[in-house]
Formats: sequence, C-alpha cells, structure tokens
Amino acid sequence: MFTTSPPQSTAVGRFAAKAFDYAIYYGVELFLISLILYFCISRGLSFSVDIYDPLPSAAGSAAMSEAGMDAGWLSGLGASATALLTSFSAPAAAPESRNADGLPAGGGALSANPAEKTVAIASAYDGFNEVARTNDPAPHISNMTLVLSPDYGDRKGLPKKIIRSKKERVQAYLRRYSGIARQEMAKFGIPASITLAQGLLESNAGDSKLAVNSNNHFGIKCRSKCLGCTCRNYGDDTRYDMFRVFTSAAESFREHSKLLNTKRYAKLKKHGTDYVKWAHGLKACGYATDKKYGHKLVKIIENLGLDAYDAPTTPTQ
Repeated sequence: MFTTSPPQSTAVGRFAAKAFDYAIYYGVELFLISLILYFCISRGLSFSVDIYDPLPSAAGSAAMSEAGMDAGWLSGLGASATALLTSFSAPAAAPESRNADGLPAGGGALSANPAEKTVAIASAYDGFNEVARTNDPAPHISNMTLVLSPDYGDRKGLPKKIIRSKKERVQAYLRRYSGIARQEMAKFGIPASITLAQGLLESNAGDSKLAVNSNNHFGIKCRSKCLGCTCRNYGDDTRYDMFRVFTSAAESFREHSKLLNTKRYAKLKKHGTDYVKWAHGLKACGYATDKKYGHKLVKIIENLGLDAYDAPTTPTQ
C-alpha cells in the first residue's frame, strides 16, 4: 500500500505566504501611507519635514524596543494623517486682484522672492508677531511698549541706550512709510493716522517676522480660495493660520486699503478723519480679537501725534 507524502512547499510559495502575512499584519500602516500619497499626488502638495534627532544616550538606546518603535511610528503616522486631512478641510483663499493703477509709488519696498512657495512653519516656534533678527539691542521688549506706556523705561530702569533705540525704531518706521500712508488716504479715504497706527502695532514697527520675512505689516490673512497669491503659516488664533506674503511693503499697504474698503468696513468711511471712531470701529468690525485693540490704536496716535498726517495735502502749483 502506497502512502502519498505531503506536498513540499516551494521557495515561491513560502515567499508568497510570508508577504501575505506581512500585508495582513501591516495593513493599517500600508493603508494610511497609500491614503497620504494619494492626497499628496492628487492635490499637488509638497511639504518638508525637519527632524531634530538628539544624540541617543546609552539608557535611551537600551530602552528602545522593536515593539516600542512600532507603536510610536504608528501613532506618529496617525497624527500626521489627521493633521494632513484637517488641513484639507480648511478653506482656501481667493485669488488676489491687482488694482489697475498698480502699487503706490515710492516708500520703502522690501524685496521678496516672487516665486516663493507656501512654507509651513510650526506655530510653536514662529508666531506672526514674533520679532525677527535685527540690530535691536533689546528685541525681547516690543518697540511699541514705550509708545503705549511712555514711562515704562523709567519704571523698569531701562538703560538710556535701549530707550533711545526703541524710540528711533518707531520714528524710522514713520519716516519710511508715512508717505505711503498719506497716498493711500488720498486714494481710498482711510486716515493716514489709522494706517500708520495699525502698521506700527501689527508689525512691531516693522520688526515682526511677518513684516520682515513676508512684507506683511497689517496681519492680513489669506482670503478664501487663495489660488493667485502666496501665503505662509504663522501661529495666531490657531497653529494653522495662513498669512499673506507680499512682494513689497507698499503692496501690503495697498492690500490694507483695499481690505478696509470692503463691505465689512465700508461703514467706517462716514467717520471721515475721526481716528477715535475709526479705531473702535475696526475693533467692532472684527479686525482684531484683542479687546483693547481700539484703545491701543488711539493711544498710539495720540502719543505719537499721528493725526498730523491726516491733514489734507496742499496741491503743488
């Protein structure tokens, strides 16, 4: 009587069985990777990842196990996928329409790369109102502190050098941009005092990262369906806030004028050059979430005498 021996497994069969086992075991990970790649390719997205890998200690190396790596990698991948999907649900901003007259002439245009792409920056490290690298001897003190509280330097015993530097940075901003603010007032009817006060406050007298790196002096965020403009991520109300990137400071001033001429702020025009009503009206219309925003603008204007810039220009003969 003959007995049949069980069929011998071949190398191909063993490989196929092993591949099937891996597919079942890592099915979730493969699905998430495929989903992320699909979204990236279909939406034409590009992104970069900065990895800060400290030197491992002996204890840390010994404590790291294969199971721990699997769990950490899976949870990290899940968090990344969640963040990516969340970003897709955020509204995009509308294409920017340029004025037929172009940008106002003169006045401190800051250079930027027109081909610059959207850059994602972790809000924990780069808020829109953080100070950029400058020659300021005390960057940890806002340039506007001594404007909003003129006796701050004496109360805190600040060195005279720092006090002079802060005041000079504010005056330098006014010298550089007051002409543009007056041109915008003549064209759009927005008091130059309001434009300058907002520019000073929103940009920390031109020293904020948003102003230095993106030429954005007014904290202007991306509009919905942003297809024709460039935006950059800075932390503000949330870590996903997107702010406009301008090719020059002059372009930022023009966009500010156009923004305050939209339906949302149109009613402020009836106040003429009454900067007090304009300041509190901007807060009431929702320009900023700071409850003291209107009061700060009024204090900046009055402490610096910015209402002098609201006087009508004398036409040249």
